[in-house]
Amino acid sequence: MLTDTSTGAGRAMLLHDRYPTLDELTDAAHRLADRHPRRCRVRTLGTSRAGRPLHLLSIGPGADADARHAPDNVLVVSGAHADEFSGRAGIVELAHRVLARPTPGAATAWHFLLCLDPDGAHLAQGGLLARTLPAYFAGYYRPAADEQPEWAPAVGRRLPESRILLDLIDELRPRLQLTLHTADVGGTFLQATADPSARTDPSARTDPSALAEPFARSAAALGIPVETGSFDTYRLPVAGPGVFLMEPHHIDSQENTTGMLAPDKTPPGARAATWFAPRRHGGRTVVVEVPAWTTDRLGDTRPADDADPRLRAAADQLRERGRRLTDLAPALPPHDTPLLRAVRTQLTALRQLADAWDPRTAQGPLLPPPLLTRAHLAGIDLWAHRIPVRAAALLRRATPEPDPRLDELLHTWCAHYRRRFCPTWLPVHRQAAHHANTAEAAARLP
Repeated sequence: MLTDTSTGAGRAMLLHDRYPTLDELTDAAHRLADRHPRRCRVRTLGTSRAGRPLHLLSIGPGADADARHAPDNVLVVSGAHADEFSGRAGIVELAHRVLARPTPGAATAWHFLLCLDPDGAHLAQGGLLARTLPAYFAGYYRPAADEQPEWAPAVGRRLPESRILLDLIDELRPRLQLTLHTADVGGTFLQATADPSARTDPSARTDPSALAEPFARSAAALGIPVETGSFDTYRLPVAGPGVFLMEPHHIDSQENTTGMLAPDKTPPGARAATWFAPRRHGGRTVVVEVPAWTTDRLGDTRPADDADPRLRAAADQLRERGRRLTDLAPALPPHDTPLLRAVRTQLTALRQLADAWDPRTAQGPLLPPPLLTRAHLAGIDLWAHRIPVRAAALLRRATPEPDPRLDELLHTWCAHYRRRFCPTWLPVHRQAAHHANTAEAAARLP
């Protein structure tokens, strides 16, 4: 770890085992620029829907001039999801590693978008200090699907934060975009877009499977289990343990079942997220997922032998918990709020996931039986706990008056989640190190 503890961000990570606040992260970026004026630059790219600034820290060739003239640009995005904090710590660690390198001959310019969704981060800041699931979900916030800047373009929503990111990609033309994400409970995995030239040139230079070895080595050194069964990646081709390949049609198909993309509202020709924007400039994207709490239940690649009853049980659990939450929803105020809109996304996910998983109602199997592993079923089980807890947490915050019934649901479901997966807190500096290790490995690929 090379993090400088003279900044609030560094002290938070290494001395206090907590994520930096956005103010600490911004302060760290400005301090680096003050100390290294020839190598660092901070600029404001624009403002959010609520008028909060989006800051970019650039380090390396072109940082003190026009970044478009740098021979090689890497873009790192943090804060795409309001409830995910480890990317902030990853940026602090990675920026200090970049600055520790000798300047002569350095060909890569690194650009760090400190927080893509500062409005969402403001509403989620109650979870920054949490070390238990109940404390984390007590202040939980994750925006509605069409208010998440990485996803909004996929459903035709025009957000200023999305536009800022897309314009930045067009300005920098990065050969690599890294977007740093966090799961509450789980292991680590990554999703990568393939080299665009691979479609026409089988010998294309970039093979995401080359990330599998350094990714696994970093995870093992830091005590982070590799997750092979996340429902996020069910429909993605596998390039190695915990390494998955993304194409737009795979992502669209996946998210149509999770409340992210509604098939009846998705514009024709829409493509998921901002992850594919670098492709128009010959670049690619790597999405890195790091857990806040680890569990070792999500990496068993042996074939599943009891899929149907477990899928039915997971679907029934989602429906039963969804009904209980829906019964409490009429007490909500009629006016719209970010929290109410977020509740609707989670309730939609409950319904759509139950129908997608249930062998009695699904159009077809999630995966052909030979490919369905015990890790996949554990991933389904995890989502069957995670999504209701998210929905209950958001509904509890959205309710103007305290409701003991919601308090009890959230307490009980968090307890079930903990008992089922036995989560272990992963210290923040280890989360940051894995983000930084994976980013550096991805940047070293030719």
